[in-house]
Amino acid sequence: MARLSDALEFVMTVARAADEHDIKYPAATFAYYAFVSFVPLLLLVLVIVGERFAGRVYTAAPRFLTPDAQRLVYEATTNASGRIGVAVLATVVLVWSGVNVALDFQTVFERIEGTDEDRPADRLRNGGIALGSLCLAILSIVLISILFSLPSFGPLVAITASIVLFGALAAAFLPLYYAPSRLLTSPSAALPGALTAAFGWTVLHGVVLFFARNAGRYAIYGVLSGILVILTTLYIAAFVLMTGIIVNAILADAEVERSS
Repeated sequence: MARLSDALEFVMTVARAADEHDIKYPAATFAYYAFVSFVPLLLLVLVIVGERFAGRVYTAAPRFLTPDAQRLVYEATTNASGRIGVAVLATVVLVWSGVNVALDFQTVFERIEGTDEDRPADRLRNGGIALGSLCLAILSIVLISILFSLPSFGPLVAITASIVLFGALAAAFLPLYYAPSRLLTSPSAALPGALTAAFGWTVLHGVVLFFARNAGRYAIYGVLSGILVILTTLYIAAFVLMTGIIVNAILADAEVERSS
């Protein structure tokens, strides 16, 4: 009972800190940048890989999007004219979004940990690490989703996929929480935040898959349902990332208090 009480108290402490630092606002900013990067990223891949990719997106997207949103993505990736212009525009949007995400993420770290702004060289390095970590996490989701969407390996395939995804995300998020931090003294100290984010993203991934498979029953707003799902998913995912920073900061402060 004591451990349960301590766990509940810790959860309440994290919730109060999240409200105190207003992480819902940077989370909304992250969701915006991720959303505006969605179609440009598909367009850029289409330019590089070719139009066959659009057909594969159209057949594979039901695992992640509602049918109407799937059709919208397909039309956006096949009706674009001028491949060079599209590639340039998509690259500019992606770079702009990536830079803003990296800088804003470090700003959130500084606000939550109460530290001063890093030197430009450190911000550049940490921003690159943060972007690389996020890209690795997204790549893990895509690859594991594709792997476990192949012919069934058994009745426990969904559980196995979730466990593998959780482990891959935890590993991917570790440098994301360690590199920009001024409080954490070792990579192991960043593990609680990485595990928190990995668990949240794994659960969110399962919820999105469930909605996509049952989109016909719940997508009452047509294509808007898909857009709302994407935006809401990105917002919750960003909020979970911010929560991981708070978890590590609280544990680091508690460790300092115990050692002093």
